[in-house]
Amino acid sequence: MSKKNRNAIKLTAGVIIAALTVWLTFRNTDWSELNSAFGNARWGYILLVIPALASSYVFRVYRWVTLLAPMKEVRKTIAAPPLLTGFMLNSILPGRLGEFARSALLSRRTGIPFVSTFATVVVARLFDGLALTGLTLVVMTAMWDSLSKSVRGGLIAAGFGYIAILFILIALRKWHETTAGVLVYPFRKFHFDKAASRIEKMLLDFATGLDILKNPGELARVSALTIGVWLSLCISVIPVFYALEMPWIWFYPPLILVLAGFGMLIPTPGGAGTVHYALGVLFPAIIGIQDSQAKALAIVFHATQFIPVIAAGLVVTRGNIKLDEE
Repeated sequence: MSKKNRNAIKLTAGVIIAALTVWLTFRNTDWSELNSAFGNARWGYILLVIPALASSYVFRVYRWVTLLAPMKEVRKTIAAPPLLTGFMLNSILPGRLGEFARSALLSRRTGIPFVSTFATVVVARLFDGLALTGLTLVVMTAMWDSLSKSVRGGLIAAGFGYIAILFILIALRKWHETTAGVLVYPFRKFHFDKAASRIEKMLLDFATGLDILKNPGELARVSALTIGVWLSLCISVIPVFYALEMPWIWFYPPLILVLAGFGMLIPTPGGAGTVHYALGVLFPAIIGIQDSQAKALAIVFHATQFIPVIAAGLVVTRGNIKLDEE
C-alpha cells in the first residue's frame, strides 16, 4: 500500500471517529440551553486567550532551539515557522503528522539529519507528556476523594507510561549501542536481520538528537521552559470561564488540559469530537456542572486553542512558500 493511500485511510478513519464522538457528545443536548449559554457570553474575554496562548508557543520555540543546540545553533526565527506549521497540521490532520512535517522543514533549512531533528521533537513531546502527568497528579490530589478507583488507576498508569518512555530514551542516549541492540533483539531472534539492521541504524541516528538528556543544566532549562508552556496554557483556559460566566476553581484549567490531552490521543483531525467528548461529557461528570455549560465550554475551548494556531501556521507557511519561490 502506498503512503498516499495509508494517509487517506488515516484521514478517513479520523473523520469517522470525529463524527461519531461529536454525535455521542451532542446527541442529548438541550439546544435551547446551549444557545442561551452562547447568547449570554461575554465574548470580549476571549481576546485574553491570545496572549497566553502565544506565550506558550514562544516557550515551545525556545525549548526546541535548546534541544537542537547540541547538534547545531539554530536561530529562533528559523525554528519558529516549522514549529507553527507543524502545529497547524496537527490541528487539521489526524495522527500527529505535523511532527514529521516540522522535523522535515527544519532539516531542510538547517542541514540537520531528519531523524536527529525528529528525536528532538519526540523529547519535546515527552516533556509535554511528563508535564501532563504532573498536572494529572495535581488534579488527583485536589479531587482524590471524588475520583473512582478506575479513573485513579488509569491516570496513574498513564503517568508510569510516560516515565517508562523517559527512562528508555535516557538509556538510548547514555548506552546507545547497547540499548539499540536490546530494542532490536526480538527482530534478530526471529531472523529479521535486515529489518533489525535498518532499525538499529535509525535508533543510533535518533540517539544523536537526544544529546540534551546528558547535560543536567540544559535538561533543567528544558524543564523550566516546559513549565512555561503549560503554565501559559493553563492561563489561556481561564478567560473561557469568564466569557461563559462559569464559576471555576484553581484546578479546573489543568483538569481541562488533562482531559483534552487524553482526547487528543485518539487520532481525529485536531482533536475534533474527542476533545469535545472529554470536556462536554467527562468534565461535567467529574465536577458536576450543567451539561449545557460543559458543552459550550468544550466548543469555545477547542476553537480558541486551535483556530489561532491554524491562522498563525497558514501565515508562516505562506511566507515560507514565498521565500522558496524567491
